[in-house]
Amino acid sequence: MSEPKLLRRSLVSASIGIAITFLATFSVPFETRIRLLVYGALAGFFINLSCSVLGGRCQRWLEPRALRYERLVLAAAYFVGGWVGFALASIVAAATSLVPLGTIRELVPYFGLVSSGVAIVVGLLFSTFGVLQERLRESVERLKEREFAEKELELARSIQRRLLPPAELEGETWRLAARNVAAHFVAGDFYDVFPLSDAALGVAVADVSGKGIGASLIMASVKAVLPLVAAERSVDATLAELNRKLVSELGPREFVAVAYVRFESDGRFVLGNAGLPDPYVVRGGVAPRPLSVPGTRFPLGVRNEVEYRSLESRLEPGEKLFLFTDGLPEAPLASGEPIGYPALEQLLSSDSISPAAFLDSLFDRLRATTTPALEDDWTALALERKGSGLHLPH
Repeated sequence: MSEPKLLRRSLVSASIGIAITFLATFSVPFETRIRLLVYGALAGFFINLSCSVLGGRCQRWLEPRALRYERLVLAAAYFVGGWVGFALASIVAAATSLVPLGTIRELVPYFGLVSSGVAIVVGLLFSTFGVLQERLRESVERLKEREFAEKELELARSIQRRLLPPAELEGETWRLAARNVAAHFVAGDFYDVFPLSDAALGVAVADVSGKGIGASLIMASVKAVLPLVAAERSVDATLAELNRKLVSELGPREFVAVAYVRFESDGRFVLGNAGLPDPYVVRGGVAPRPLSVPGTRFPLGVRNEVEYRSLESRLEPGEKLFLFTDGLPEAPLASGEPIGYPALEQLLSSDSISPAAFLDSLFDRLRATTTPALEDDWTALALERKGSGLHLPH
Protein backbone atom coordinates (compact mmCIF):
# COMPACT_ATOMS: atom_id res chain seq x y z
CA MET A 1 0.00 0.00 0.00
CA SER A 2 1.31 3.48 -0.85
CA GLU A 3 2.31 5.79 2.02
CA PRO A 4 -0.31 8.52 1.26
CA LYS A 5 -3.08 5.89 1.19
CA LEU A 6 -1.84 4.33 4.47
CA LEU A 7 -1.72 7.77 6.10
CA ARG A 8 -5.25 8.62 4.94
CA ARG A 9 -6.61 5.35 6.27
CA SER A 10 -4.73 5.81 9.55
CA LEU A 11 -6.30 9.26 10.01
CA VAL A 12 -9.74 7.84 9.24
CA SER A 13 -9.18 5.02 11.74
CA ALA A 14 -7.93 7.48 14.38
CA SER A 15 -11.07 9.57 13.85
CA ILE A 16 -13.23 6.45 14.28
CA GLY A 17 -11.37 5.64 17.50
CA ILE A 18 -11.99 9.16 18.80
CA ALA A 19 -15.68 8.97 17.89
CA ILE A 20 -16.18 5.61 19.63
CA THR A 21 -14.30 6.77 22.72
CA PHE A 22 -16.27 10.02 22.80
CA LEU A 23 -19.57 8.12 22.83
CA ALA A 24 -18.37 5.58 25.39
CA THR A 25 -16.97 8.15 27.86
CA PHE A 26 -19.69 10.78 27.75
CA SER A 27 -20.09 10.89 31.56
CA VAL A 28 -16.35 10.80 32.40
CA PRO A 29 -14.68 13.93 33.86
CA PHE A 30 -13.29 16.30 31.25
CA GLU A 31 -9.55 15.77 31.87
CA THR A 32 -9.89 11.98 31.94
CA ARG A 33 -12.08 12.13 28.88
CA ILE A 34 -9.42 14.05 26.92
CA ARG A 35 -6.85 11.40 27.83
CA LEU A 36 -9.20 8.64 26.75
CA LEU A 37 -9.92 10.41 23.46
CA VAL A 38 -6.17 10.49 22.74
CA TYR A 39 -6.05 6.83 23.76
CA GLY A 40 -8.88 6.14 21.28
CA ALA A 41 -6.99 7.95 18.52
CA LEU A 42 -3.89 5.86 19.25
CA ALA A 43 -6.00 2.70 19.22
CA GLY A 44 -7.52 3.62 15.83
CA PHE A 45 -4.08 4.40 14.39
CA PHE A 46 -2.42 1.20 15.60
CA ILE A 47 -5.42 -0.95 14.70
CA ASN A 48 -5.31 0.33 11.12
CA LEU A 49 -1.56 -0.21 11.00
CA SER A 50 -1.73 -3.81 12.22
CA CYS A 51 -4.77 -4.61 10.07
CA SER A 52 -3.03 -3.18 7.00
CA VAL A 53 0.02 -5.36 7.59
CA LEU A 54 -1.93 -8.55 8.36
CA GLY A 55 -4.59 -7.90 5.69
CA GLY A 56 -1.97 -7.10 3.06
CA ARG A 57 -0.06 -10.30 3.77
CA CYS A 58 -3.28 -12.33 3.65
CA GLN A 59 -4.31 -10.78 0.34
CA ARG A 60 -0.91 -11.54 -1.22
CA TRP A 61 -1.22 -15.11 0.05
CA LEU A 62 -4.82 -15.47 -1.17
CA GLU A 63 -4.41 -13.83 -4.59
CA PRO A 64 -2.79 -16.76 -6.46
CA ARG A 65 -5.02 -19.33 -4.72
CA ALA A 66 -8.45 -17.86 -5.57
CA LEU A 67 -10.12 -19.34 -2.47
CA ARG A 68 -13.91 -19.25 -2.14
CA TYR A 69 -13.78 -18.03 1.48
CA GLU A 70 -11.41 -15.13 0.98
CA ARG A 71 -13.62 -12.72 2.95
CA LEU A 72 -13.67 -15.02 6.00
CA VAL A 73 -9.88 -15.24 6.00
CA LEU A 74 -9.61 -11.45 5.74
CA ALA A 75 -12.18 -11.00 8.53
CA ALA A 76 -10.09 -13.26 10.81
CA ALA A 77 -6.97 -11.24 9.94
CA TYR A 78 -8.73 -7.97 10.77
CA PHE A 79 -10.06 -9.45 14.02
CA VAL A 80 -6.51 -10.32 15.09
CA GLY A 81 -5.35 -6.92 13.83
CA GLY A 82 -7.95 -5.21 16.02
CA TRP A 83 -6.63 -6.93 19.17
CA VAL A 84 -3.00 -6.34 18.20
CA GLY A 85 -3.63 -2.64 17.49
CA PHE A 86 -5.53 -2.21 20.73
CA ALA A 87 -2.70 -3.92 22.63
CA LEU A 88 -0.08 -1.64 21.04
CA ALA A 89 -2.14 1.47 21.85
CA SER A 90 -2.54 0.26 25.44
CA ILE A 91 1.21 -0.31 25.80
CA VAL A 92 1.97 3.20 24.52
CA ALA A 93 -0.74 4.74 26.72
CA ALA A 94 0.56 2.94 29.81
CA ALA A 95 4.22 3.73 29.04
CA THR A 96 3.50 7.44 28.65
CA SER A 97 1.15 7.54 31.67
CA LEU A 98 -1.56 8.79 29.33
CA VAL A 99 -4.07 6.38 30.90
CA PRO A 100 -3.52 4.55 34.20
CA LEU A 101 -2.82 0.82 33.87
CA GLY A 102 -5.82 0.00 36.05
CA THR A 103 -8.14 1.91 33.76
CA ILE A 104 -6.70 0.10 30.73
CA ARG A 105 -7.38 -3.27 32.41
CA GLU A 106 -10.95 -2.27 33.00
CA LEU A 107 -11.34 -1.23 29.34
CA VAL A 108 -9.77 -4.37 27.82
CA PRO A 109 -12.91 -6.62 27.70
CA TYR A 110 -15.12 -3.90 26.22
CA PHE A 111 -12.73 -1.90 24.03
CA GLY A 112 -10.89 -5.02 22.79
CA LEU A 113 -14.05 -6.57 21.40
CA VAL A 114 -15.29 -3.24 20.02
CA SER A 115 -11.89 -2.58 18.41
CA SER A 116 -11.84 -6.01 16.78
CA GLY A 117 -15.43 -5.67 15.53
CA VAL A 118 -14.78 -2.22 14.12
CA ALA A 119 -11.52 -3.48 12.58
CA ILE A 120 -13.41 -6.24 10.75
CA VAL A 121 -16.08 -3.88 9.40
CA VAL A 122 -13.73 -1.04 8.48
CA GLY A 123 -11.05 -3.40 7.16
CA LEU A 124 -13.49 -5.15 4.84
CA LEU A 125 -14.83 -1.77 3.71
CA PHE A 126 -11.31 -0.54 2.99
CA SER A 127 -10.54 -3.80 1.20
CA THR A 128 -13.69 -3.62 -0.94
CA PHE A 129 -13.08 0.04 -1.70
CA GLY A 130 -9.49 -0.77 -2.70
CA VAL A 131 -10.66 -3.54 -5.04
CA LEU A 132 -13.21 -1.19 -6.61
CA GLN A 133 -10.56 1.51 -7.02
CA GLU A 134 -8.18 -0.96 -8.66
CA ARG A 135 -10.88 -2.19 -11.03
CA LEU A 136 -11.81 1.38 -11.88
CA ARG A 137 -8.16 2.22 -12.53
CA GLU A 138 -7.77 -0.84 -14.76
CA SER A 139 -10.97 0.06 -16.65
CA VAL A 140 -9.74 3.60 -17.21
CA GLU A 141 -6.38 2.27 -18.41
CA ARG A 142 -8.09 -0.15 -20.79
CA LEU A 143 -10.28 2.65 -22.14
CA LYS A 144 -7.21 4.84 -22.67
CA GLU A 145 -5.39 1.99 -24.42
CA ARG A 146 -8.42 1.28 -26.61
CA GLU A 147 -8.81 4.95 -27.49
CA PHE A 148 -5.11 5.17 -28.33
CA ALA A 149 -5.30 1.99 -30.41
CA GLU A 150 -8.34 3.28 -32.30
CA LYS A 151 -6.56 6.54 -33.05
CA GLU A 152 -3.51 4.63 -34.28
CA LEU A 153 -5.70 2.41 -36.46
CA GLU A 154 -7.56 5.40 -37.85
CA LEU A 155 -4.21 7.00 -38.67
CA ALA A 156 -3.09 3.76 -40.34
CA ARG A 157 -6.30 3.67 -42.39
CA SER A 158 -5.83 7.31 -43.40
CA ILE A 159 -2.25 6.60 -44.52
CA GLN A 160 -3.40 3.51 -46.39
CA ARG A 161 -6.05 5.52 -48.25
CA ARG A 162 -3.38 8.01 -49.31
CA LEU A 163 -1.24 5.17 -50.65
CA LEU A 164 -3.99 4.14 -53.06
CA PRO A 165 -4.50 5.96 -56.39
CA PRO A 166 -7.54 8.25 -56.73
CA ALA A 167 -10.83 6.37 -56.83
CA GLU A 168 -11.55 7.71 -60.34
CA LEU A 169 -9.08 8.26 -63.21
CA GLU A 170 -9.50 9.02 -66.89
CA GLY A 171 -7.32 9.03 -70.01
CA GLU A 172 -8.06 9.69 -73.66
CA THR A 173 -9.02 6.09 -74.44
CA TRP A 174 -10.06 4.83 -71.03
CA ARG A 175 -11.65 5.71 -67.75
CA LEU A 176 -11.69 3.71 -64.57
CA ALA A 177 -13.01 3.69 -61.02
CA ALA A 178 -12.05 1.65 -57.96
CA ARG A 179 -13.58 1.04 -54.55
CA ASN A 180 -11.80 -0.27 -51.47
CA VAL A 181 -13.94 -0.99 -48.39
CA ALA A 182 -12.13 -2.38 -45.34
CA ALA A 183 -13.76 -5.01 -43.13
CA HIS A 184 -11.66 -3.64 -40.27
CA PHE A 185 -9.83 -0.35 -39.75
CA VAL A 186 -7.19 -1.24 -42.31
CA ALA A 187 -7.56 -3.39 -45.40
CA GLY A 188 -5.41 -6.17 -46.79
CA ASP A 189 -6.88 -5.58 -50.26
CA PHE A 190 -5.52 -2.90 -52.58
CA TYR A 191 -5.60 -1.71 -56.16
CA ASP A 192 -3.05 0.15 -58.24
CA VAL A 193 -2.91 2.04 -61.55
CA PHE A 194 0.41 3.07 -63.09
CA PRO A 195 1.88 4.00 -66.50
CA LEU A 196 4.24 1.62 -68.24
CA SER A 197 7.25 2.60 -70.34
CA ASP A 198 5.66 1.85 -73.73
CA ALA A 199 2.55 4.02 -73.17
CA ALA A 200 0.54 1.07 -71.85
CA LEU A 201 -1.39 1.19 -68.60
CA GLY A 202 -0.76 -1.15 -65.67
CA VAL A 203 -3.78 -2.05 -63.54
CA ALA A 204 -3.78 -4.42 -60.55
CA VAL A 205 -6.14 -5.61 -57.83
CA ALA A 206 -4.74 -7.67 -54.95
CA ASP A 207 -5.77 -9.42 -51.77
CA VAL A 208 -3.25 -10.03 -48.98
CA SER A 209 -3.87 -13.02 -46.71
CA GLY A 210 -5.01 -12.16 -43.21
CA LYS A 211 -6.42 -8.91 -41.89
CA GLY A 212 -5.36 -5.91 -39.86
CA ILE A 213 -2.03 -4.15 -39.53
CA GLY A 214 0.09 -7.12 -40.63
CA ALA A 215 -1.80 -7.51 -43.90
CA SER A 216 -1.76 -3.76 -44.52
CA LEU A 217 2.05 -3.65 -44.14
CA ILE A 218 2.45 -6.44 -46.71
CA MET A 219 -0.02 -4.58 -48.94
CA ALA A 220 2.07 -1.39 -48.77
CA SER A 221 5.27 -3.31 -49.58
CA VAL A 222 3.78 -5.14 -52.58
CA LYS A 223 2.12 -1.99 -53.93
CA ALA A 224 5.42 -0.11 -53.75
CA VAL A 225 7.40 -2.73 -55.67
CA LEU A 226 4.78 -3.74 -58.27
CA PRO A 227 5.30 -0.82 -60.72
CA LEU A 228 9.09 -1.29 -60.54
CA VAL A 229 8.89 -5.01 -61.29
CA ALA A 230 6.32 -4.50 -64.07
CA ALA A 231 8.21 -1.67 -65.82
CA GLU A 232 10.25 -3.81 -68.25
CA ARG A 233 8.51 -7.18 -67.98
CA SER A 234 5.57 -8.94 -69.53
CA VAL A 235 2.51 -9.77 -67.43
CA ASP A 236 3.46 -13.40 -66.73
CA ALA A 237 7.12 -12.45 -66.09
CA THR A 238 5.97 -9.75 -63.66
CA LEU A 239 3.94 -12.26 -61.63
CA ALA A 240 6.81 -14.77 -61.66
CA GLU A 241 9.33 -12.17 -60.42
CA LEU A 242 6.97 -10.90 -57.72
CA ASN A 243 6.41 -14.49 -56.62
CA ARG A 244 10.17 -15.15 -56.30
CA LYS A 245 10.54 -12.00 -54.22
CA LEU A 246 7.61 -12.73 -51.91
CA VAL A 247 8.51 -16.40 -51.34
CA SER A 248 11.69 -15.23 -49.60
CA GLU A 249 9.98 -12.43 -47.66
CA LEU A 250 6.62 -13.76 -46.48
CA GLY A 251 6.09 -16.13 -43.57
CA PRO A 252 4.06 -19.34 -43.42
CA ARG A 253 0.38 -18.93 -44.42
CA GLU A 254 1.15 -15.48 -45.86
CA PHE A 255 0.47 -14.85 -49.53
CA VAL A 256 -0.82 -12.25 -51.98
CA ALA A 257 -3.48 -12.97 -54.61
CA VAL A 258 -3.13 -10.60 -57.60
CA ALA A 259 -4.87 -9.94 -60.89
CA TYR A 260 -2.64 -7.80 -63.11
CA VAL A 261 -3.63 -6.23 -66.46
CA ARG A 262 -1.52 -4.55 -69.13
CA PHE A 263 -3.91 -2.35 -71.13
CA GLU A 264 -3.05 -0.90 -74.56
CA SER A 265 -4.44 2.25 -76.15
CA ASP A 266 -6.34 0.28 -78.84
CA GLY A 267 -8.29 -1.75 -76.25
CA ARG A 268 -6.04 -4.82 -76.32
CA PHE A 269 -5.01 -6.11 -72.89
CA VAL A 270 -3.05 -8.94 -71.32
CA LEU A 271 -4.39 -10.44 -68.09
CA GLY A 272 -2.45 -12.43 -65.51
CA ASN A 273 -4.14 -13.97 -62.47
CA ALA A 274 -2.42 -15.32 -59.36
CA GLY A 275 -5.21 -16.48 -57.09
CA LEU A 276 -8.00 -13.90 -57.53
CA PRO A 277 -11.50 -14.67 -58.88
CA ASP A 278 -11.92 -14.58 -62.67
CA PRO A 279 -12.46 -11.00 -63.87
CA TYR A 280 -15.41 -10.20 -66.13
CA VAL A 281 -15.91 -8.22 -69.30
CA VAL A 282 -19.16 -6.30 -68.77
CA ARG A 283 -21.31 -4.66 -71.44
CA GLY A 284 -24.86 -3.34 -71.22
CA GLY A 285 -27.54 -5.80 -72.27
CA VAL A 286 -25.11 -8.73 -72.48
CA ALA A 287 -24.31 -11.36 -69.84
CA PRO A 288 -20.95 -10.76 -68.15
CA ARG A 289 -18.12 -12.72 -69.78
CA PRO A 290 -15.62 -14.32 -67.33
CA LEU A 291 -11.94 -14.35 -68.24
CA SER A 292 -10.21 -17.51 -67.03
CA VAL A 293 -6.43 -17.43 -67.29
CA PRO A 294 -4.94 -20.84 -68.19
CA GLY A 295 -2.23 -22.65 -66.27
CA THR A 296 -1.06 -22.33 -62.67
CA ARG A 297 -2.79 -19.71 -60.57
CA PHE A 298 -1.10 -20.03 -57.18
CA PRO A 299 -1.17 -16.83 -55.13
CA LEU A 300 2.18 -15.08 -54.89
CA GLY A 301 4.49 -16.24 -52.11
CA VAL A 302 3.08 -19.76 -51.78
CA ARG A 303 5.51 -21.78 -53.93
CA ASN A 304 8.87 -20.97 -55.45
CA GLU A 305 9.54 -20.92 -59.22
CA VAL A 306 5.92 -20.91 -60.40
CA GLU A 307 5.40 -20.47 -64.14
CA TYR A 308 2.46 -18.14 -64.70
CA ARG A 309 0.58 -17.79 -67.98
CA SER A 310 -1.48 -14.89 -69.27
CA LEU A 311 -4.59 -14.30 -71.36
CA GLU A 312 -4.85 -11.82 -74.24
CA SER A 313 -8.18 -10.19 -75.11
CA ARG A 314 -9.65 -6.90 -76.22
CA LEU A 315 -12.12 -4.33 -74.87
CA GLU A 316 -14.52 -2.84 -77.39
CA PRO A 317 -15.66 0.79 -76.86
CA GLY A 318 -18.15 0.88 -73.98
CA GLU A 319 -17.04 -2.44 -72.49
CA LYS A 320 -15.69 -2.64 -68.96
CA LEU A 321 -13.08 -4.94 -67.49
CA PHE A 322 -14.21 -5.74 -63.93
CA LEU A 323 -11.57 -6.98 -61.43
CA PHE A 324 -12.46 -7.80 -57.82
CA THR A 325 -11.36 -9.67 -54.69
CA ASP A 326 -13.15 -12.65 -53.17
CA GLY A 327 -14.77 -10.52 -50.48
CA LEU A 328 -17.59 -9.74 -52.92
CA PRO A 329 -18.74 -13.27 -53.90
CA GLU A 330 -18.10 -14.50 -50.35
CA ALA A 331 -20.22 -11.78 -48.69
CA PRO A 332 -22.68 -13.68 -46.44
CA LEU A 333 -26.44 -13.69 -46.87
CA ALA A 334 -28.79 -13.62 -43.88
CA SER A 335 -28.67 -17.43 -43.88
CA GLY A 336 -24.89 -17.34 -43.45
CA GLU A 337 -24.23 -18.74 -46.92
CA PRO A 338 -22.04 -16.70 -49.32
CA ILE A 339 -23.85 -14.87 -52.08
CA GLY A 340 -21.77 -16.75 -54.68
CA TYR A 341 -20.63 -16.03 -58.23
CA PRO A 342 -23.94 -16.64 -60.10
CA ALA A 343 -25.75 -14.12 -57.89
CA LEU A 344 -22.85 -11.66 -58.21
CA GLU A 345 -23.04 -11.90 -62.02
CA GLN A 346 -26.72 -10.97 -61.87
CA LEU A 347 -25.77 -7.77 -60.03
CA LEU A 348 -23.28 -6.70 -62.72
CA SER A 349 -25.65 -4.42 -64.60
CA SER A 350 -23.93 -1.93 -66.93
CA ASP A 351 -26.38 0.13 -68.98
CA SER A 352 -23.88 2.59 -70.51
CA ILE A 353 -23.08 4.07 -67.12
CA SER A 354 -19.69 5.29 -65.93
CA PRO A 355 -17.30 2.93 -64.12
CA ALA A 356 -17.88 4.87 -60.87
CA ALA A 357 -21.68 4.58 -61.16
CA PHE A 358 -21.28 0.90 -62.08
CA LEU A 359 -19.28 0.13 -58.92
CA ASP A 360 -21.48 2.25 -56.65
CA SER A 361 -24.58 0.50 -57.97
CA LEU A 362 -22.96 -2.92 -57.49
CA PHE A 363 -21.87 -2.16 -53.91
CA ASP A 364 -25.33 -0.78 -53.04
CA ARG A 365 -26.97 -3.97 -54.34
CA LEU A 366 -24.50 -6.14 -52.44
CA ARG A 367 -25.16 -4.28 -49.20
CA ALA A 368 -28.91 -4.62 -49.70
CA THR A 369 -28.58 -8.37 -50.33
CA THR A 370 -25.97 -9.41 -47.74
CA THR A 371 -25.51 -8.90 -44.01
CA PRO A 372 -24.41 -5.42 -42.84
CA ALA A 373 -21.20 -6.53 -41.12
CA LEU A 374 -18.29 -7.11 -43.50
CA GLU A 375 -16.35 -10.31 -42.86
CA ASP A 376 -13.79 -9.56 -45.58
CA ASP A 377 -12.57 -6.51 -47.49
CA TRP A 378 -14.44 -5.47 -50.63
CA THR A 379 -12.19 -4.22 -53.43
CA ALA A 380 -13.19 -3.82 -57.08
CA LEU A 381 -11.96 -1.94 -60.14
CA ALA A 382 -13.76 -1.22 -63.41
CA LEU A 383 -11.72 -0.20 -66.49
CA GLU A 384 -13.72 1.03 -69.49
CA ARG A 385 -12.44 1.60 -73.03
CA LYS A 386 -13.71 4.81 -74.56
CA GLY A 387 -11.35 5.97 -77.37
CA SER A 388 -7.75 6.22 -78.66
CA GLY A 389 -4.59 7.85 -77.34
CA LEU A 390 -3.48 7.08 -73.80
CA HIS A 391 -2.12 9.16 -70.99
CA LEU A 392 -2.23 9.23 -67.23
CA PRO A 393 -3.52 12.45 -65.67
CA HIS A 394 -0.99 14.37 -63.65
